[in-house]
Amino acid sequence: MRFAFVMLAAVAASFAAPRAQAAAPAERIAVEAFGALPGYHSPSLSPDGRRVLAIGRIGDERALMVYDLDGDGSRFTRIALGELDLLAARWAGNRRLLLSVAGMNKVYGSELPMTRVFLYDFDKGELEPLGGAKFGGLNGGDIVFVDPAGRFALIAAQRTIFDSPTVFRVDLDKRKVKEAVRGQDGVWNWFADENGIVRAGLGVAVGSWSLYYREKEDGPFRRIAGLRPGEHDVSSIDTLVPIAGTDQGYVIANKGTGRYGIYRFDFAKDEIGEAIYEHPGVDVEELVYSRSTGAPEAITFVDDRDRIVWLDKKMGAVQTKVDKALPGRVNRIVSRDEADERMIVLSQSASDPGLYYLYDRTKGQLTELARPNPALEGKPLAPVEAVSYKARDGLTIPAYLTRPVGRGEKNLPLIIMPHGGPFLRDKWEYSDWAQFLANRGYLVLQPNYRGSTGYGKAFVDAATGQWGRKMQDDLDDGVRWLVERGLADPKRVCILGASYGGYAAMWAAARNPDVYRCAVSFAGVSEMRTLLRYDAGGWVARRYYLDWRDRVRGDSKFDLDRVSPLSHAGDIRIPILLAHGKKDPVVPYAQTERLHDALRAAKRDHDYVLYPEAKHGFTTSADSIDFLRRVEAFLAKNNPAG
Repeated sequence: MRFAFVMLAAVAASFAAPRAQAAAPAERIAVEAFGALPGYHSPSLSPDGRRVLAIGRIGDERALMVYDLDGDGSRFTRIALGELDLLAARWAGNRRLLLSVAGMNKVYGSELPMTRVFLYDFDKGELEPLGGAKFGGLNGGDIVFVDPAGRFALIAAQRTIFDSPTVFRVDLDKRKVKEAVRGQDGVWNWFADENGIVRAGLGVAVGSWSLYYREKEDGPFRRIAGLRPGEHDVSSIDTLVPIAGTDQGYVIANKGTGRYGIYRFDFAKDEIGEAIYEHPGVDVEELVYSRSTGAPEAITFVDDRDRIVWLDKKMGAVQTKVDKALPGRVNRIVSRDEADERMIVLSQSASDPGLYYLYDRTKGQLTELARPNPALEGKPLAPVEAVSYKARDGLTIPAYLTRPVGRGEKNLPLIIMPHGGPFLRDKWEYSDWAQFLANRGYLVLQPNYRGSTGYGKAFVDAATGQWGRKMQDDLDDGVRWLVERGLADPKRVCILGASYGGYAAMWAAARNPDVYRCAVSFAGVSEMRTLLRYDAGGWVARRYYLDWRDRVRGDSKFDLDRVSPLSHAGDIRIPILLAHGKKDPVVPYAQTERLHDALRAAKRDHDYVLYPEAKHGFTTSADSIDFLRRVEAFLAKNNPAG
């Protein structure tokens, strides 16, 4: 069924109103509704707009689904991924897909993540790896460029585990692979122009960086810029966009203001020019540029929520129509066909997992395409507010506060829920865990503690050497702020988190039993020295990955055992629930298992569960639901909402 814009606006208002007006305690929603993994997400239109690729599920088996939009909805192609994790999916013309995937592989006795690129050809109906023996290292899944017509692709891959990646040109018709750019020491990021010519490379080594450039395809690369250790932040440049046929392009950099912005860039002179866009308070997230001309079309950033500034007037008009039809929501155009006639829009709010719509620009119509979480349709979810508070040293900490419906405004049980990363951030968007906890009667605070990304370089730098110290203070200060406002009961506070948030929960149990009544950790880090020996590229933001070890370590003389939960297992005297996925490629499950063993040796009562099939997140709805049930029972026992 297709809706005109005016009709859709009325529908949006009708399902939003009951949530704002609800005064009685909310209906108790089944755990399964929150724990079930999305059955449809990350859709992408084919260039001709006739098909849509999406990640879907059949039961608990994850697969890629390709739907025929011009049919009755029943025709689709299913591409099973098995044990592989999908990192990226790209259309290569209308009849092929390129999939960047990751899987575990044993190297010198250790299980390490390995990336590769696979091709799916609709005419053959099969999935095949690209590169063959030429891709010999762990990193072989970086898709640098895809020809819009689907004739070829550029893939950066290591020849061996000891090499920097070479860029290979893969003929997708003949499946032939040839070297396009030989790997150079320390260069891990290559950038191509809109014609598919590799023009620039960014290299990093021992805290320094180097920028390499060439004017044309057959020219040599020369080093045009660089910084030696200690001269500047190695994360000062994030993205390079060269324009074909010129020495001009664009760069995302933070050298001018300490916040990432979009600037013109002269590659030949190594000069950052005029600003295309700077935000006064937050980092630019992404530059959206034309597939045909290389010119910027839009800039995205996050203040309290996702925002987009369209430089293309035509697309700006489309965004205005969509936002008018669906007010009070975040409406993102997540995919477009080549002619910009069909587009996929994700419309959601922090209190609604949202819907995907198909927008037909020629008809000015939106059609409902899919609901990621249909079990939550029409349910009374909790309101979420962007807030901020002062840390004890005066730093302003942005946060998100989810209030349980119909529970009043005074002395509520509180869950502090720090995000993972830590070089990530929370924003005003739907969270299964926050909404589940609020539905069970808890006030939930999600602090963007120092070190969270998006707020500029100074905010990230404030976390250097502060794991378990000021970063942890920021969480405790959030508790204090809510208690002082009378919203939270100081005797009913727990902490729950995953990844770095899991570390924060573990550490809170040892460091601050006077603040927290209980703790829950999923995939947490218990021992810091081991962490620094592990390649954490999968759990830190790309912008801050280059020097993440220095940011964690801080003063080289500081003994990291002082802030490692494993070294303080005997100090943990509050109830703690530990959970981890055995196939986690990001934080090894031994990080949680060793703390479990230490607590058992210290005769500290605790709960522990290891999920054999889970990774750095749940891969089956059954495990996700089981975890939430355990959390529900754990909190009911140790911090009842009443």
